[in-house]
Amino acid sequence: MMQRMPPWGLAAAARESILYGNEHRTKPVDNNALLSLMSKFQRVTDFDDADVKEKDFFVRMMTSITHEQFPYQESMYEEIARSHAWMVEGLPHVETKVITEHSLAAMFDGMPLREAIGAAFFLQVGAQRNGGIYMKEWLDQPHFSEVLEVYPKSNIEKMASRLTATPEEFRAAFEKNSVGSAKAARFDYNPLVATPFIDLGDGPVAPVTRLIWRTVTPGGLYYAGWAKHGKDFADDLGGLLEHYIGRQLKLIEGAEVLPEIVFNKGGEQKSVDWFVILPNLVILVEVKLRRLGPAARAGDAVLMKSLSETLGGAKKQLTRTVGHLSDGHSAFAAIPTDRPMLGLVVTAEPFYTGTTYLLDHEVPIIPGGALPDVPVAAVSARDIESLVTHGADVEPMLLAEMAKNGGRAVNVRNFDRKAGVENMILSDAWDVYPWPEREGITGSEDADSR
Repeated sequence: MMQRMPPWGLAAAARESILYGNEHRTKPVDNNALLSLMSKFQRVTDFDDADVKEKDFFVRMMTSITHEQFPYQESMYEEIARSHAWMVEGLPHVETKVITEHSLAAMFDGMPLREAIGAAFFLQVGAQRNGGIYMKEWLDQPHFSEVLEVYPKSNIEKMASRLTATPEEFRAAFEKNSVGSAKAARFDYNPLVATPFIDLGDGPVAPVTRLIWRTVTPGGLYYAGWAKHGKDFADDLGGLLEHYIGRQLKLIEGAEVLPEIVFNKGGEQKSVDWFVILPNLVILVEVKLRRLGPAARAGDAVLMKSLSETLGGAKKQLTRTVGHLSDGHSAFAAIPTDRPMLGLVVTAEPFYTGTTYLLDHEVPIIPGGALPDVPVAAVSARDIESLVTHGADVEPMLLAEMAKNGGRAVNVRNFDRKAGVENMILSDAWDVYPWPEREGITGSEDADSR
């Protein structure tokens, strides 16, 4: 009987094998050998006494561990539904420079993003049920004819080609993106996140099938888009994210949601991105697209700079907005100041140690001046998607959390999706596709962990 193995450990083992293995080592790897490797992997650490004494040791260590493990434990339902709702549904409503349906399709050899998502789903399920193997000969079998009416053969073949690398291409990608630090070796860049299939000469094999579907999420497209379009791609993606978060906030029952305030003659000054006005609370929301790069996720020293630029930068924007509200600036007349306020920094992907960073490096309370001080919370798009399912209960939940934490940063990540309540934006986006039932194909565990 196969035992559970951590998919992040299997991904690291596959990376090291491709990077440093060779064809002359013919001893097969059985289940016992993998169990031994995983046991050693779990004990690997490059920290020494000097590291432990560093001021930012805890944040750096926990960032590397959480970003290694947590993405594998998140449901793919939200990831895929978010891709559609954020990028496909947002395009008609957001002015963009380089992101269009055509430019997204060009990233998939002419496939529209929604079709690329479907082809990736076919490859994930097919590989997952066949030990990670994909064979293009499958598509010529008679019993696949009905499947190919839903997922066209040409799309599947294009997607399989795009997601497959040779060992030589894999090693080149690692050299290009490696952190280059021995201390971060365990958490270093893994090319499987971009090309989850490896062609060893007998056809594509996916060591960790869960990574296949992630290639069609905004995070999976970020670096490919940056490489092709540069900063304009990131700016467009950020604008689409702001719109998406606004849509989510409008699901809160009883909330008035107002967009950013642009003021002064040239429009050179802006408030936070969204204001959520509730009967007894005002939420100030600043949205940040920036992702932690490979080095930051590995806990390298650059992590603190990335956190400062993202969370610290968002806090500065929140501070300016609070200042204008405190001063009674005329441009902010529509925002009530007679009730408590909470600042939310919303990132595209989870910054799992964001709250810890705010506590250690940024005073987690914004001085209110003539108003009460404003606590700050760091959350992700996924956290917002869960929070809004609580509807009218969002306000008392947040007020209780603010009261409980006093002068500390508020932890909104504690609020899971309300039992029995769907996030309608996600469920509607999911239903656009001809999926089978959600259960069994979108959970946090798959065949790679067994």
